[in-house]
Amino acid sequence: MGLAWKCYGLSVLSVVAGALLAARVYPGGFDWAYQVMSALASQKHNPEGGAWFAGGLALGMALLFPLAYRFFKDAAGRSKRERLGAVLVFVGLLFGVGVGVERLLFFHLSDVIDKAHELLALLSFLSLFVGLLLLATSRGRRAGARIWPSLVVVLPLLAIGASQLAVYLDQRDLGWVGTDWREMGVPLWYSFAFWQWLAAGSLWASMGSLLGCRTRVGESA
Repeated sequence: MGLAWKCYGLSVLSVVAGALLAARVYPGGFDWAYQVMSALASQKHNPEGGAWFAGGLALGMALLFPLAYRFFKDAAGRSKRERLGAVLVFVGLLFGVGVGVERLLFFHLSDVIDKAHELLALLSFLSLFVGLLLLATSRGRRAGARIWPSLVVVLPLLAIGASQLAVYLDQRDLGWVGTDWREMGVPLWYSFAFWQWLAAGSLWASMGSLLGCRTRVGESA
């Protein structure tokens, strides 16, 4: 097994273990369907366990840099779209590490700098999703792969957009997603938190799919 695969496996383990350890001590129990990732990693909302997920997330993102490096090297001499995708993945991982470090170091950064946490998270997710989509379409076509890896990347984003648009148009009185939504019987598909967790899973699944794609076409990972 190559270095990239080892780092990928350790990355998955770091994020999953950090999330489970943080959820165990979350005050009142953590509701995966209606509570967002940032709450699980927060010193404010999860004083005893926030560091577990924040640290696991920062480490998990950092462990993906060897994959980003391989994608960047593979993109040399390829199309501009593939090179841009590799750069965006690298940038997204930088911001992702920043999100974890920010949650570790600050009680609530957005109280100091308005919307700072939200901006870091948005830049990370968008950079990673767009970068992975560009890589998946370019590399998949070269390898003769099917379109489903690209759909894994884009569908959670589309679902987030559709669900939040529906909330804006039809359920403006709900406010921000929380555990009270479950008590009110709000449908799961309205929940930003639910789609956010699925989107995070799709990021790691897409990274593994891309690494598997380069391995199948005879390149060392």
